[in-house]
Amino acid sequence: MKMQSSRYMLGTASVLALLASSTITPANAQASTATAGIYAGGSTLASEAFRQIFDCYMGGIVGSGTSYPDGFAFDSSFPARGKLPTTCTLVSVPVQGMYAGVGSGNGVRGFITNNPRQWYNGTVTPNASANISIATPLPANQPAMIDLANPGSPATKFGSYPYPRVDIGLSDSPLGSTLAALTTSSVSFNPTQGWTTTGGALTQITLNSTSTASVAYQTTVYGNPIQIPAFEVNVAIGVNTSTMTVNSAVAGTGATPGTQANQGAAIQLSTAQMCAIFTGLVTDWNNTTPNNIPYLDKTGAQQLAAFDYTNPNSSGTAQAYSTSSLPIRIVYRGDGSGTSFILTNYLKAVCPLLDTPTGTYGYKSIFNTTTLPSTSFTNLIARIDAVRGAGPWSVTTTVTTNAWISATGSGGVASAISTDSSKAGRIGYVSADFTQPYTTQVGTIAAPRSAALQNEQLRGAGTYIPNNGGSTTLAFIAPTPDGAAAAWGDTRLKTPSTTWTWNDYNIYANVFSTVTQSGVTVTGLPVLPLTNRLNAYPLSGTTFLDLYSCYNVQADANRVTNLVNFLTTYVAGADSTDPNFDPDVSAVIENAGFHPVPASYAKNIKSQYWGTRTTAISAAAATQANGCLNVANGASGGAK
Repeated sequence: MKMQSSRYMLGTASVLALLASSTITPANAQASTATAGIYAGGSTLASEAFRQIFDCYMGGIVGSGTSYPDGFAFDSSFPARGKLPTTCTLVSVPVQGMYAGVGSGNGVRGFITNNPRQWYNGTVTPNASANISIATPLPANQPAMIDLANPGSPATKFGSYPYPRVDIGLSDSPLGSTLAALTTSSVSFNPTQGWTTTGGALTQITLNSTSTASVAYQTTVYGNPIQIPAFEVNVAIGVNTSTMTVNSAVAGTGATPGTQANQGAAIQLSTAQMCAIFTGLVTDWNNTTPNNIPYLDKTGAQQLAAFDYTNPNSSGTAQAYSTSSLPIRIVYRGDGSGTSFILTNYLKAVCPLLDTPTGTYGYKSIFNTTTLPSTSFTNLIARIDAVRGAGPWSVTTTVTTNAWISATGSGGVASAISTDSSKAGRIGYVSADFTQPYTTQVGTIAAPRSAALQNEQLRGAGTYIPNNGGSTTLAFIAPTPDGAAAAWGDTRLKTPSTTWTWNDYNIYANVFSTVTQSGVTVTGLPVLPLTNRLNAYPLSGTTFLDLYSCYNVQADANRVTNLVNFLTTYVAGADSTDPNFDPDVSAVIENAGFHPVPASYAKNIKSQYWGTRTTAISAAAATQANGCLNVANGASGGAK
């Protein structure tokens, strides 16, 4: 199989072109031979990592030997980008996981509705007066959404999309905190199946709905919702510095998984710069206005600086990032996105702390809203426009939020940033594995490099400016697996308990009690963005696995057995003391730039959800038990 060390942008046109010319070739040694399926969809942040996890679990590669492979291979050079451990193939499991990268918002939509047709790409807008034809809203091109090498029998099992059912929804943002909040919108399409098959893809389908329908999660059908963290993730800040003067840049070695010592960074950005950039306070890399942005010193006192204060040259003189005007253009997720949630959660926590009591810099006003954090970045744009006005906001540039760039999926954002000089000055947020060193390309476009960020521990230590002038080490924190683990190691986070519900697993709802750290009161604010742990990356979070407590097994008697067996092996990968521990699990996760959850979480999840507790995942039956206890209609109940 031809290896591809790359990630692919979402885009229906590219998917259709590829699938229209697809051909099935004879399976090779790395192709899957599985006969049973697990169907997952949602987060593009987690999509490539979960594709690799499924490949390793079944000991096969989706699409291996065909024109549409998933881009990975079992190789003795692991760990390396695009590679998987050869030890994954020692045991072959006849269960194949399929993954649709449709974004966190649509991942939750499919989960709540229990409808795989709601796992569509991007957004669709009904026409109030008539049904309309739309471009087929297929998931991300990669990971491969169908398997040309092993389509299954019938071929709708692995060789067709939409999938036959919903088993796992994935989202980087949490489910609603109450059952009443577990609602979503739904639309209908024609046809309902076969948008793409081994024979090719439809270019158009019909959007049947003239309006969206509101759908609520039904506990009497699915049992209680389950929301557990899949792994610790980092949202990387991708920056195109190709024509810029960046004295804080550090070259990386290209090794995976990256570490603080070897990953390097395109630029090192302070908390003050992050807030100035992502709220439109500063809109040009050439900005050198004195006392322009606020930051906090180690005592918590506000100080003022020019935007380029973290970019001194080897002589210690601050230097503009660009010798002429270079607009800062933010590339953001235009679809429902968990990465948008993680970023806006961070900004809402840290930026108002930098402002004056009267809100001189606009941070307090922008984030004084219940609409943030949000999976919709446009909510932040609306707040910026409301506070800063229509713009232009600066005499040095005409950039406003209208000049910012909307993209779909982490791949779309990464490709819009890239390293191409024509896109210099762009900055955005993506899953860490869509940046170097975890990938070199997004489709045919060079992947961006990421920024290292200042955290609260550095502020408390008085480290406001990174080491510059050709240094080979980072002062600020890179988005590495260990950086996420350090953040999750903060002892102010709640300790898991077997009495937890889905909402208790919401890591973003972990807030400080009465706490002042390094002169700043953080009482009631989220822990992860403001953790003061050494080497903790401040833009960390998780991808949630959204599961049902009760599954219908009338069409597949082994459905729950196969699902729980996979989850048992996967979650045990975070706990080396578990008898089901497989070291390949954590190795694959870290090679993708993420980190397994703490062992305390793994132990708690195992105790709650697989076994004999009343919370355990179960199959609907004539006499309901455990997770199906309050589900109606006997064996006909449960998530279809």
